[in-house]
Amino acid sequence: MREYASTSGDLQVYYIAVYVLIGIGGFMMLVGFLGCCGACMESQALLVLFFILLLVICAAEVGGGIWAYLNRDKLKSGVEAGMRQTIEGVYSEDTSVTAAFDKMQQTLRCCGASGPEDWVISKFAERNLAALPDSCCTEMTENCGAIGQATINSFINVLRGQPTSSIYLTGCSEALFGMLEENTILVAGLAIGVGAVQLLGMIFSCCLCCAIRRQDDNKYYA
Repeated sequence: MREYASTSGDLQVYYIAVYVLIGIGGFMMLVGFLGCCGACMESQALLVLFFILLLVICAAEVGGGIWAYLNRDKLKSGVEAGMRQTIEGVYSEDTSVTAAFDKMQQTLRCCGASGPEDWVISKFAERNLAALPDSCCTEMTENCGAIGQATINSFINVLRGQPTSSIYLTGCSEALFGMLEENTILVAGLAIGVGAVQLLGMIFSCCLCCAIRRQDDNKYYA
């Protein structure tokens, strides 16, 4: 995940996301601790607080999922723009980003943000006589991306007219979101599983709270 994030622009966004996830994990531990304390101490207040916090978390998860679905085009455009910035200015300047981008292109079988044409105005192409990175090649070998004196656009136009190409013609943004769409069922299954566990937690907290209240009422009337 860090490798894909580093290819999409500034890593600061990635680190912020990591810190947010760590904070969410700590908050979930606190919620679970409140539930355990409420059950052990038979405290209605803690159980009610546990229920409310779980309800808020579920609502936030559903809302976040809906927002991501409705804004998927904006997310794709943002990722593509970040990749293009990396290609134009960061690639070949930062060794870690360069290695990450090369690995992504080989893993996802893609080239550039929206296509190989993105490398036309890159610093890498200027320094290497209009060459494409070797990771754009279907069979990655040393200097396989060199295209001599031809311009990249002309070279790509020729490749697009061939039944088979030695260069990946799919953009990495499209390939990345395609991979995510292929695993939609897995992601949805995990989300449903987590939601089911949270729903059971709310149901059990309600049942236990009601049982404690009935027990207190029986003691009062006895």
